[in-house]
This record gives sequence, structure tokens and C-alpha cells, in this order.
Amino acid sequence: MSYLGKALTLFLLGISLALAQIVEDIRVEGARYVPEDVIYGLINIKRGSLYSPDMVRESIRNMYRTGFFDEVEVYEERVGEKVILIYRVKDLPVIYKIEFVGNKKIKGDDLEKKIGIETEVGKIEAEEIIKGYTSSPAIEERLGIQRRLKLGRVLTREEMEFIKKKIIEAYAKEGYPDVEVEYELVPKKGASKLVYKIKEGEPSYVGSIHFKGNKSFKRGRLIDLMETKPVSLITFRFKPPFSEEVLKEDVKKLEDFYRSEGFLEAKVSYSVKKEGSRHEITINIEEGPRYRLDKLSIEGNTYFTYRELVGNVLKKNRGGFYRKEVINALKENIRLKYSELGFLNASVEEDIQVDREKKRVFVKLRIEEGEPVYINKLEVQGNYESRDYVIRREFRVQEGELANQKEIERSRTRIFNLGYYQDVSIEPFGGMGNRWDFLAKVSERFTGQFSVGLGYNQVTGVSGFVSLRKGNFLGTGDIAGISVSYGSKYKDNSLSYTRKWFLNKPIDLTGSIYDRRIEYTTYTVERTGVDFIFSREFAEYWRVGTGISIQRVRYSNIADNASPIIKEEAGTRQSRKLLFSLTRDTRDNYLFPTKGSLSELSYSVAVPVLGGSERFNKMVLSHQHFFKDTLLDTGLIVSLKGVVGAVEPYGGKRVPLDERFFVGGDFTIRGYKYGYAGPLDPNTNDPIGAKRQLILSAEANYPLYKNVLYGAVFYDTGLGFNDFKELKTQNLRGGFGVGIRFITPFAPIKLDWAFKTKKVPGDTSRSRIHFVLGVFF
Repeated sequence: MSYLGKALTLFLLGISLALAQIVEDIRVEGARYVPEDVIYGLINIKRGSLYSPDMVRESIRNMYRTGFFDEVEVYEERVGEKVILIYRVKDLPVIYKIEFVGNKKIKGDDLEKKIGIETEVGKIEAEEIIKGYTSSPAIEERLGIQRRLKLGRVLTREEMEFIKKKIIEAYAKEGYPDVEVEYELVPKKGASKLVYKIKEGEPSYVGSIHFKGNKSFKRGRLIDLMETKPVSLITFRFKPPFSEEVLKEDVKKLEDFYRSEGFLEAKVSYSVKKEGSRHEITINIEEGPRYRLDKLSIEGNTYFTYRELVGNVLKKNRGGFYRKEVINALKENIRLKYSELGFLNASVEEDIQVDREKKRVFVKLRIEEGEPVYINKLEVQGNYESRDYVIRREFRVQEGELANQKEIERSRTRIFNLGYYQDVSIEPFGGMGNRWDFLAKVSERFTGQFSVGLGYNQVTGVSGFVSLRKGNFLGTGDIAGISVSYGSKYKDNSLSYTRKWFLNKPIDLTGSIYDRRIEYTTYTVERTGVDFIFSREFAEYWRVGTGISIQRVRYSNIADNASPIIKEEAGTRQSRKLLFSLTRDTRDNYLFPTKGSLSELSYSVAVPVLGGSERFNKMVLSHQHFFKDTLLDTGLIVSLKGVVGAVEPYGGKRVPLDERFFVGGDFTIRGYKYGYAGPLDPNTNDPIGAKRQLILSAEANYPLYKNVLYGAVFYDTGLGFNDFKELKTQNLRGGFGVGIRFITPFAPIKLDWAFKTKKVPGDTSRSRIHFVLGVFF
């Protein structure tokens, strides 16, 4: 540049500096919720700096980007060569609560879950969103929404509109396509809320669903796969919601199902005929040819043979067709086999080749075995009441050991079966190389129970109770309880305490004091006493126990027409018993087992010491086994049970009436009244108990709704008898029937309708309802 050019540039710069205006002050007006220091930070213009319209425009953009403001206006006041900038804003409040108004079809809590947001600060944790679900795009989306729309902060207009959109989508899936949603901000310092006003409109519903072309699968099977349902009087589905979006998803599900069953060329379409609000749906299916599984090969397996990895999985493959479900089950079986050796990172890749000409499928599974995984750290989380050692002493794997999945699962089962937790998981959460960290996460249930309610069974009838029971007492795992129960025929007052892991060994010490009374038809029996029980786990699944029982027994209110055997019991006697037990328990769930077994041997001997007047030996052996259908994966649970028992007096005494076996009733042979499947008094037809018992039972439970409601069929048979000569096929009593099982966090509620195979004197009804129930308030 020439000297003249440089001089001109300096001259112009000097003029511009002389004409430039200085920002004298910056003021903010109208801010109600966003702190002013935050706003000044967004403006990013300093007092004393040169005024620039571009910088003002940039500051406005910065403020709108935050979503904190509905309106931003900037005014200038000029004082000579100085400028005062005035920012007038309309900011949005911090939202602490979301409310729904006008929502009758979808309740607030349900709408909250469908949208995937919290309606109050801290109401939903992210873990609750995904609990019980396998990771999937839909679950990840719900999790993302929850993390994005946490309350306790400013919600932008965009986020408010997003919630509105989700509400409309939720209603559309429930068959309300014309729903209208508006929202209103109700500002209040420290408690602002966002109210969504919903006008639901008229519902659209499904009339019927017709299938065309479904040759291989029945209509019911296909309906079960769909979220869209037809009218059904049996299930009280009178106006099932219609949503075209849901129907499109259902069609995709049907097509995926057909292809997973080997119909690789299947095509599914639909048509809808609308009659007012009613929609008639037709599903058109082109099944096409079904492909066969021609060859299955496995590569990379050095620890297991082909037969060991395949096991019984291919038996599910009915007809030899290609089925995705079978291949997935096989891959899972392979991962399970390797996990039991500690190879938790073993992976299975699937290579499928299709011969469309011959309609055959070739499947090759490639195994990447990896290396054994060891436990680096084993942490416990969620035990706000329980002390760490209550959980850690149940672990069957420890830090530094091989991460054997079978032992990890056993640890989970043992912790759950303590009864203190409603959910238990043990999962890897970090680590390096082949040394992984594991987290045992528990969700504690309320182990302190103050219960007031009603109970019912066939023996005691209806009774009311008040119970205070504290499991996991002071977080130690001990159990303390006091119970007061009264009914028209029943009394049971007790005080008990169980010390778990006495001397830091798997030893339980239990002491109990009780006062009980049961009124039978022709007599009343009362027992007051104290028990001390010592039990020890001496091997995995095995426990042995011993103890003493000191009781006072009284028979009263004996009717004139009572059996002579009952009349002989009149009065008070003293009972002193030594108790022994042996138990093997491999059940996966103590409340409602689906697999495993329970074997119990109990032996008691009444001895004439410390004033005892009874002399007898009593032994009971029982075994119950549980099976879950793994062949067809129907969810069916089968249980088989057998019980034998014998009681014999010694020293010239007789067997006390209440130590005899009363076979028949809720817990032995259903269909019969209590004790009526055993000996009866020939004159009064009253049950008088037996010295021997044999009970066999088979029951099948099928899930009707998730894992909460089951339908049952059962058959019980057996006999109470005094002499083995009586144990003949023609003398056996039997009962069969159907029932319902409702699984609660405390115990199953059972309702059975049983029919007896033989009528007996005093119990001539052909069928009987058996109801075992505990209601808590």
C-alpha cells in the first residue's frame, strides 16, 4: 500500500472512532423467574464497550436458544454519544409439576407412563422406566424422554409442544383420533405448574378382525400377537380402541412372526371398513412356501461338543422347519453353557444362507469363546435398611473367583428367598479386561408389617387378626413378630424371634411362645407352650434342625354326641417333645416356584420328662417337585407332591387326637371336608384321625395374565389309615378340579373348585369350594 493509501485508512479509522457510540449501561426488565446474572451472562455485552447492532442481534439469538424466554425486546436510549440498552423479557417459570385436566379415558398415572415423563419433581427415576424390560429402541426412547424432560427446571416451548404431541399420540393409540390438547402455564414462585387441558372427543373402536389366507396358524394365535383386539364378550371387551398406527405395527408384527416361522416370503396387508365409529378390519396374508432347516453347523467350540451345545433345543423344531425362535434358543443355550464355565463374554454370530429354489435354510453359528471372566469387585446397592453382610453372606461367588453364572444366579435366588426384597439383580457394571466388577442391586420391600385383616380356611373359618412382624429386624436379617388372631372358631396369639446366622455361621435360632385354640364341630382344643428350634445349613440346599417343644394341651367343650375317642381326650395334659428335621430346598422362588424341589423329613418324639404325659413317635416325609415347560415355552408350571406319615405310641399310651393325621381338606385332599378322607367314628361319622397317611397330588398352573394370575387343574388322592391292610386302591379317596392362583408379594391366594371321587358318610356333597385367603389393610 502506498503512503497516501495508509494515510487515508488512518484518517477514516479516526473518523469512525470519533463517531462510535459507547454502551453506557445495560438494563433488564420483566424477568420474573430467570436470575438477572444469568441473563447478563447471555447478553455478553460489557458496559463501556463499543455499541454494535450485530452484537445486540447475537445476544437476542443467545437468549432464545436457551428456551427460557417467550419474548425478548431490546430498546435503545441515546444520551449524546452513549447508548443505554434496555432488554425487556418475558421469561418462563421453573416447572415443578404437570397436571392433566379432562382426561377420563386415560388416568393421570397411566398417561404419565405412556408418555414417559414425570409429573412431579423426583416422582420417577430412570431405572423405573426400564425395570422389567429388555433393552430395545422403544425403551431407549422412553429413557431418553425421561432424562430430557426432568422437572425442577424451565421447560421450553418446544418441550411443552413435545409433551402435547405425546399426549395426542397416546390417545390415538387408545382409539381417540380427534383428541384436542391445549396447555397453560400457571406460574407460582417455587411451585409453578404446567396444565394440559384435554378434550378427548368420540372414540373409534374395532368391531371385528377377519383373517384371509392364514392356513398354518389359527386366528386366535394371530390375535394374541396383535395389540389391536376385536370385540369379545367373554373378556368384557365391548369397544376395543382402534388406532391405524397401532394396526400398522400389528401388521409388521404378523409379517415378522410368519418369517420367523420359516415363511420367508410371507406378505401381510390390511384393509379397514369404517361404519361410523366402528371399524371392520381385514388382514390379508400371503404365506408363501415354508422353508426347512436343512443344516445347522457350529464353529469355534473347543470346550463343548456339538451335542452338548444343542441339547434338547432342536426338539422344539417341529416338522424340521426353519424357526427363528429355535435358533435364538440355541444361541442362548450356548451362551448359558459357556457362562457356567465363567466365559461371560462368549459371543455367538449367526450366518444364514437361503436356497430360494429348494426352499431351504442353512444356519452356521460361529462362537467367539473369549477368555474366562473373574470377579474384581462385588458391590451391593439399594440396601437402605439391610446391612451389607445380610446380603453378602448369601453370595456363592466372591471377589477374585471365577464368575460362574450358575453360582451368580444361585446367589440371586438365595437373596430373594430371604423374603426381604421384592427384586434382586446381580449384573456386571465395569472392570478391565477379564476382571469385571459386579453390582448386586436389591429393592427392599416393607419388612415391617403391621397387618389388620381377615383370613379364611376350611378348618378355622373366618378369623380376624392383628399382626406386627419385623423381618430383617434392625437390618440384621433377624425376624421378630407378635400376632393376635381371633375368630368364631379360632385363636392364635404368638410372640417369636429368629436369630439368623448365629455366631456368623449358617445357623438359625428360633424361640416362640404361643397360645392357640381351635373349635371343631364336637370339641375344642387349646395349646399353650414354648418352642426352641436350632437349625443349620450344612451344605448347599440342605438344612438340618433340632429343638424342643413344651406345651400344655387342654380338650374342652366336648359334645355329648362326640366320638368316644374324642371323649377320652377330655381334660388337660402336659406335652414335652424333641424335634428333628431335615430339609432340601432347590426352589427358585419360595412364594410361587417354577422349578426345583422341596423335600422335608420331620420327626418328633414325646418323652415323659419334666411332667410330660405323652409318649409317641411321629414321622412325616414329603417331597414336592416343580417343572416349567421348556419344550414349547407355554409358561405352564407342573407340580407333583407326595406325603407319607406315621405316628405310633409307646409305653402303653395312646396317640393324642391332635397328633393324628386328618386327611382331607384345603391342604391334603381337596373335595373333602377336613379329616373326611380318613377314619370316621362309626356312630357319629366324625373324623377321628389316623396313625398313617398317604397323599399324592398333581397340579398344573397356566399363566392367564403375565405372572400374576394363573389357572389351575389338579388331582389329589390318598388316604388316612391305621393299618396297611386298609391301603388298597378301592379305598383311596380322590379329588380333582380347577382353580385360580393370584400371586401377591406375600403369598398366593388360592380358590379351588374340587370334586370328590367317592362320597363318604358325613360328607355327601359331590363338590366343594376351597378358599385360602389373607387380606391386608
